[in-house]
Amino acid sequence: MNTLKLPWINLVIAPLSFLIVMIVMSVYFAGQGVQEELIPLKVSENIPALILAVQVILLVTIYRTTKKDNFNIFKQGWQSENKKQTIQQIGFGILTGILLTLIYFSLLIPLQTLLQNNIGDFVPAGETLKALGTQNLIFFIANVLLAPFVEESIYRNYVLTRFLEKYSIRKSIILSALFFGLLHWTGGVWYMLMTALFVGVPFAIIVVQKKNILWVYTAHLTLNFLEFNYIFFS
Repeated sequence: MNTLKLPWINLVIAPLSFLIVMIVMSVYFAGQGVQEELIPLKVSENIPALILAVQVILLVTIYRTTKKDNFNIFKQGWQSENKKQTIQQIGFGILTGILLTLIYFSLLIPLQTLLQNNIGDFVPAGETLKALGTQNLIFFIANVLLAPFVEESIYRNYVLTRFLEKYSIRKSIILSALFFGLLHWTGGVWYMLMTALFVGVPFAIIVVQKKNILWVYTAHLTLNFLEFNYIFFS
């Protein structure tokens, strides 16, 4: 099936999944007798569980849609030309993840806070990391074990591959990056833009050049692992 219907289904479902799970959690807490004004706080306290639910939804979606499209997310996009290149790309991925972590905590978080305080956002300054600082085991499973594989499978493996068959390289990179940023809408406007610009675009460029996701998957895994350690052990 050489159409873009199934890739676009993944791109649409991904950000909507957060909204759906948030609504379900809100209804659940209301059913438990939580006062209406306290429901947003309860949802915020369970952000790691929300992320886990979303990752499971996305994993099921990407698996089912790619199966219909004869695209194996466990095999396609993982091959390099030889063992030496595999080792090199994994090594560069680790270094990229470390570099992104340093940029994220030393530059992007302060910049995001500055923009939130001076221009505004629908997410209060400092709430993004604060909301993640609970339920460490659930957050580890969701954001370290699942997110790198699920998100790279969607945005840089399946969707980008199919887009490159129909669109120009530039359009494919921009679209995949923008929708990757949109996936992170719960972090606020500035978080979405930074995620698209500093992760979505360079990751897509690397995949186009290397023709596999080894580098970016390793970078994503390293970034999320270091973020987990920073949040829970700093």
